[in-house]
Amino acid sequence: MAFKDMVSVITGGAGGIGLALARAVVTRGGAVALADLSREKAQAAAEEFSGHVRAYRCDVSDRADVEALAADVLADFGAVDLVFANAGVAVGGPLTETDPREFDWMFDVNVRGTFNTISVFAPVLRARAATGRPARFILTGSENSVGLPTTAVMTAYTATKHAVLAMADGLRRDLADSGVGVTVFCPGLVNTRIWDSRANRQDRYGGAEAWPAEQAAQMSRQVAAHGQDPDAMAALVFAGMERDEVLVITDPKIRFFAETRGALVADALDVLDARLASEAGGAPAV
Repeated sequence: MAFKDMVSVITGGAGGIGLALARAVVTRGGAVALADLSREKAQAAAEEFSGHVRAYRCDVSDRADVEALAADVLADFGAVDLVFANAGVAVGGPLTETDPREFDWMFDVNVRGTFNTISVFAPVLRARAATGRPARFILTGSENSVGLPTTAVMTAYTATKHAVLAMADGLRRDLADSGVGVTVFCPGLVNTRIWDSRANRQDRYGGAEAWPAEQAAQMSRQVAAHGQDPDAMAALVFAGMERDEVLVITDPKIRFFAETRGALVADALDVLDARLASEAGGAPAV
């Protein structure tokens, strides 16, 4: 896939993974419609790029916002080639201790927001692919998409990222005859401020809430020490797209989570085969 002159829409683009993806697009000669919940932050991020990036405000949990984003981007750029459904929020903790409003918040942004982005932009990308141009959805998953990480307890967030992987798999099938590609990438810990998601939480989910300064500084240092560089991660995503990969994993530590889940599934199938064979009087299971 050649990215020169392509137009990319990136949600959650004002920082972290989204901003790294924007840099990767511009480096490869493309243009970016950079969308974020905060127009001010989006505009500040766009100023890094000397005219290659336009800033937009969009709350992906609000379908009307996503529809307005699509209309504005088409008016400004004339076409869209790549759509990065990247906006996401995260809160830690066991499921039994998750605040119901924060459960709704994570699912509304991470799952409904991804759905809104897909369903609004699907006709746009279908039309683009019909002209013979490459067109693709790129969904931001997580190590939480392919298993259960042991580094932190984030059960509700894990559930949202399982859903993103499932949507990517189904969307690939749904769009198989359209010419629109689908890639989902699953990073591990990345050096971003997603841990501070509450700082941008909408009022209907409890409003903004900042970490105490000392705790925030400590968390920032820990993530910087152990997290993957966002630009290095973005480079792996683009390398995967260039090879038309459908699943891109950016951290080798994810193998443990994935293989643990795979072993559970394989063991369950072996148990089922043995049970069916026994019930059939020793005949091979069908």
